[in-house]
Amino acid sequence: MRITLFIFIIFRLSIYSALQAQECDTITINNLCTESHKNLSKNLAKSYDLAKQAYAIGKQCPNTNHHYKSAITLSTVFYQYDYADSIIELITPIVNNLPKDVSISYKGKLYHKLGSGFAMKLQFKNALYNTLEGLKYFEQIKDTSNIINSLVNISNIYSQQYNFNQSEKQIRKAEYIAQKHGNKVTIGNVYNTMGIIYAENKRLDSAEKFFLLSTKVREELHDNTSVVWNYNNLGGLYLMQKKPKEGIIYLEKALKKFEDLKNFEGQTSVANNLAEAYMQLKNPKKALEYYNYSRVLYQITKNPENLENLYTNLSNYYNTMGDLEKAFRYSDSLIVLKDSIYGKRLDESMAEMQTKFDVEKKDLEIAKNKAEFEIEKNKRYITYGALAFFVLLFSIAIWAFIQKRKNSRLLETKNSLLENANQEISHQKEQLSEKQKEIVDSINYAKKIQTALLANEEMLLENQINHFILFKPKDIVSGDFTWATKKDDLFYLACCDSTGHGVPGAFMSLLNIGFLNEAIKERNIAEPGKIFDYVRDRLIDTIGKDKQNDGFDGILLCIDLKKNLITYAAANNSPALIRNNELQHLSCNKMPVGKGIKTDTFDTFTLHYQKNDSLYLYTDGYPDQFGGPRGKKFKYKQLEELLLENVTLSLNSQNEKLNSVFEQWQGNLEQVDDVCIIGIAF
Repeated sequence: MRITLFIFIIFRLSIYSALQAQECDTITINNLCTESHKNLSKNLAKSYDLAKQAYAIGKQCPNTNHHYKSAITLSTVFYQYDYADSIIELITPIVNNLPKDVSISYKGKLYHKLGSGFAMKLQFKNALYNTLEGLKYFEQIKDTSNIINSLVNISNIYSQQYNFNQSEKQIRKAEYIAQKHGNKVTIGNVYNTMGIIYAENKRLDSAEKFFLLSTKVREELHDNTSVVWNYNNLGGLYLMQKKPKEGIIYLEKALKKFEDLKNFEGQTSVANNLAEAYMQLKNPKKALEYYNYSRVLYQITKNPENLENLYTNLSNYYNTMGDLEKAFRYSDSLIVLKDSIYGKRLDESMAEMQTKFDVEKKDLEIAKNKAEFEIEKNKRYITYGALAFFVLLFSIAIWAFIQKRKNSRLLETKNSLLENANQEISHQKEQLSEKQKEIVDSINYAKKIQTALLANEEMLLENQINHFILFKPKDIVSGDFTWATKKDDLFYLACCDSTGHGVPGAFMSLLNIGFLNEAIKERNIAEPGKIFDYVRDRLIDTIGKDKQNDGFDGILLCIDLKKNLITYAAANNSPALIRNNELQHLSCNKMPVGKGIKTDTFDTFTLHYQKNDSLYLYTDGYPDQFGGPRGKKFKYKQLEELLLENVTLSLNSQNEKLNSVFEQWQGNLEQVDDVCIIGIAF
């Protein structure tokens, strides 16, 4: 009996194992991952397809090395495509649920990939934390290659934060280890990163040296996916050095490689650099060719943001060339397209008429030759033949005259149609202008409504809040908003960034303001953290049912006017306090007011302020603005330095200074987001 039971148990276990093996095909996962890596530098689209297949099978065996391997392979392809959000969404839940017995190697690789995703999103704190976690595990198992890759990523993170001393220190450490172990792949990565760091630090000669070294190594390895970025980096570097001819050599190589890899984003980047190079060479015609090349790519990707950028670039280009008429035409692309199509049809119609005329002429010649031939052959009937010939000739003349009149009338009809079409186009243009005016008028009226709900100067001054507000919507109405209200002896002041901007952002701001009012005025909730909890619940109940993740990031201050005490809640946004000429980032919760990855309870923090302290609340619009001599982001560090530099000025002067610096930085570029900064002096 015991033997029978034992055999039965073994039989059940064998069946279970067979079923598990069937669900989790580890051999196929390994083969797909291997093939994906092989194709990474040859055919990125194929590599992506193989990685997706591997991950689909890997999900059937969760919390195993094969699951982790397939996820790491897919995230590697996401990195090549510059899909930062995809990397974070893929790796975060895996890292958060790692079992204790997972291998150290896979722990390190998963944290490393997650750090790379956050670095691409410029979320430096998360990027540095996860990359250091990965490095810790790699050092435990002495994984030299990944230790070097981690040091390279850490160096890049410091470089993006303008900490060049720390960045150079980390990359030099990586170079030493790579040279010691002779790993050419990592040596190529290290040299490329050194080039980027020195270029960021304006040490262009050193940057050129290391870019060339990296290019040589990667060319020897036939690493097409990596070397193409070397070509683009070298091309961009030579443009910084005002050496457009040298830059064009490498940029054309990069464009060819990106075309082979079918990387449309890469092609777009290179095409814009080539356009800039030819503008430096005073060859606007050639520059326009590459802008038009970009236009084709934008139509392939169907990316509205990129298409908007293209029209902006072309408009700026024609402004630079002094051709204001063409610059205006790019704001009315629909009419230009209709003109183009109609013109093409007209050309085809005229060509058809010409062909018909040529055929008729040929028929006339044939008839004439035939008549002459008949006269020669039949001399006896010369009189009758001549008479027949003249009759025929007369008939043809009459027929030709009739045809000519028909053609003339047909041409008049077509000209009339063309004139009517032009009138229709003009009418449509007038209608479009009228509709545009109606829309703008409606939005301007909406602005009045929104402005009435925002925090106003009179209310702040009545409650003795010494302040300034810099508020610059990207469009007429704004997703950013300032809001204030008073409940008994408590004064509330908020600075928030709703999802989106323009009309959608304005709708969200009105919804958010309504829920804030409801929490304080109707529900009598006093603590800022609990107010945010209530607003988040209302947002999820109202719009979260359609799987929308809309809401806002922001700060809500609660000022006790009797106790001179401030409590606050902060969602994905830290207040900045300047005390004794030092700037401190106050605490915040890393989650939005709305549906997000985290749905913890919001904290209510306490601020013990002192006399001469300055407190600043701001959204991300100011630091995210592109501009300056190199068209880069302003960034938070530069904003903080600006606040420290001007903290001793009056509040009005600070406001004017911030506005002036922003406009100078923006220059001729478009404003990318709503801007909102509140400064409070104690």
